[in-house]
Amino acid sequence: MLMGLLRCAVDRDPAKAAVVSGARRLSYGGLLEETERWATGLHGRGLREGDTLAVVLPGGVDFVIAFFAAMRLGVVLLPLNPHFTETELERFLRDGRARLIITDAKRQGLCAEVAARLEGSPAVLLAELEFESLDARAVPAPAVTRRTGPALFLYTSGSTDTFKRVLCTQENLYYEAHNFVSTLDLGPDDNILCAIPLYHSYGVGNGLLDAVCQAATLVILESGEDESEGPFGSRLGRVFKLIAREHVRVYPGVPHQFAALAAHGAAGAGDLSGLRFCVSSGDVLPRDTFERFLARYGHPIRSLYGSTEAGSVAIDASPAAEVVYGSLGRPLANVSLDIRDGEGVSLPSGRAGAIWIRSPVIPDPVYDNRAPDPAVYRDRYFNSGDEGLIDSHGRLVMTGRKQSFVDIAGYKVDIAEVEEALRACPGVTDSAALGVDVPRMGTLIKAVVVGPDSVTDADIRAHCLRALAFFKVPRLIERRDRLPRSAIGKVLKSELRGVEAYLSAVRTPEAARLASEVAAAPPARRRRLYETVVAGQVAGVLNLAPNAISKSVGFTELGFDSFRAIELTARLEYVLERSLPETLVFDHPSIAAVAAFLDISPDAAAPVMVIDSSPPAEDILARLERQLTQAGS
Repeated sequence: MLMGLLRCAVDRDPAKAAVVSGARRLSYGGLLEETERWATGLHGRGLREGDTLAVVLPGGVDFVIAFFAAMRLGVVLLPLNPHFTETELERFLRDGRARLIITDAKRQGLCAEVAARLEGSPAVLLAELEFESLDARAVPAPAVTRRTGPALFLYTSGSTDTFKRVLCTQENLYYEAHNFVSTLDLGPDDNILCAIPLYHSYGVGNGLLDAVCQAATLVILESGEDESEGPFGSRLGRVFKLIAREHVRVYPGVPHQFAALAAHGAAGAGDLSGLRFCVSSGDVLPRDTFERFLARYGHPIRSLYGSTEAGSVAIDASPAAEVVYGSLGRPLANVSLDIRDGEGVSLPSGRAGAIWIRSPVIPDPVYDNRAPDPAVYRDRYFNSGDEGLIDSHGRLVMTGRKQSFVDIAGYKVDIAEVEEALRACPGVTDSAALGVDVPRMGTLIKAVVVGPDSVTDADIRAHCLRALAFFKVPRLIERRDRLPRSAIGKVLKSELRGVEAYLSAVRTPEAARLASEVAAAPPARRRRLYETVVAGQVAGVLNLAPNAISKSVGFTELGFDSFRAIELTARLEYVLERSLPETLVFDHPSIAAVAAFLDISPDAAAPVMVIDSSPPAEDILARLERQLTQAGS
């Protein structure tokens, strides 16, 4: 089916450039010829319909040929990130049951080591050498015309033990391109800049497939060793040159790339006037990036809503002057949306609920390595896990992404809102927020920021307090030189979850020493030790120096709210390694009072308070909030 798209492009103009990558240019006629040659060579190596062909390449012309050779043979393509570790490569090659592996010289040794441990020891072929010597007289591979046969393995984001595998058919992939191209009314002159790795679903779907579907040119930013070319922000000059030289009119990118472009030089330093569409996907587009890019280049960035499972779902295809921030427009051609409540019942327009998607892009079943789940896939509708509504004009309005919400002591916090506040903090150049689990404290908001030392943690918290409710303000702040990002620029939050630094700040060597001396200390000294321990943790909660806090001043006068009360109790539990009453701060509303309680109740054993999203935690917060308010009035 996808070979039909390629042949139509050849019929239209065989000399038209199909793909440009660095110094290499390949016409559509040349791409078809190379596809047939590679398919013949792979068939001669024993690859048969239904087998898996793994491709471990950074992108470029060879990747494109390998893709269509796989479609030509009816085999399943398994595109893998060339920067995977040995463990990651083995996991995915084993899971996908790779029959052959195509890679480059840099990764040949690693792939060979992994292949030797796999069932069948798949052969490792070098893209740049293996196919140059193919015998043109070899028996051509038989044609494969099935539309519904397996064609492409995609994996959703997740940990090693939780990844989900999506097995797309050629028909799914055809509609991924057709739906997008027909909705935006793209044609052969709408050349596409591909700054997204082709081993990513976004790069394949909205780069490679969209270009071939309309017989346009795919202009690949990465020309080979993308890791040696520096981050996207260091290659903006090349981006501008490619757009001008190759007459690029469509740029599907990610928020991180658009932010770099928006911050580039002064007006006139880069020209994007030839573009028709700037499309952002892969992550939430920040409002400030949208506004700065629009002011800088005059182009609105259109947010493309979609997922690995459902492909492209919705985009605002309105005239540029009518596109506003946050608009997701109407569903693409052949895509239907249904907003449902928690029981799976459809809701009327204007009512918010779960976004269910029906599209020919979605495989049936969605995940081929998971048992069917009616809560995820039912009546050929896929539950995206996101929340939204359909307005009176039939446009999709996002009201919340499931993945971006965390429960903080019974409060639901939108991480995207926290990140928006961090981005607006003066001096912060990059940032991310996430919920992290802390022993005896439940889930807390952690911020990881990039910026000069002159912007202190206190400055960041003060800014957030002006923009956010108290329970949304990050309790943990970590400083880094830069944030870890994936190949498409998404922050790798799995690498930011560490809380060891925070716990070390709670139980400092001095705090641990004082806590260990309490049991053996005489009564008068024991009370002073407790006061010192409590004062230290109060200072930690309020981000103040311990000697700046009076031990007799009430907690409400110090600025405590219910969330700070819970954090103080949890910190004391962690330092003293004992259980404390959940209403400790209300019942004993000063440092001296808490120290007195600890002194006279050394064996207090109330249940350890673990904050989660359950109703009891909400009851605790509500009660503490009321009690603290009354105590301060």
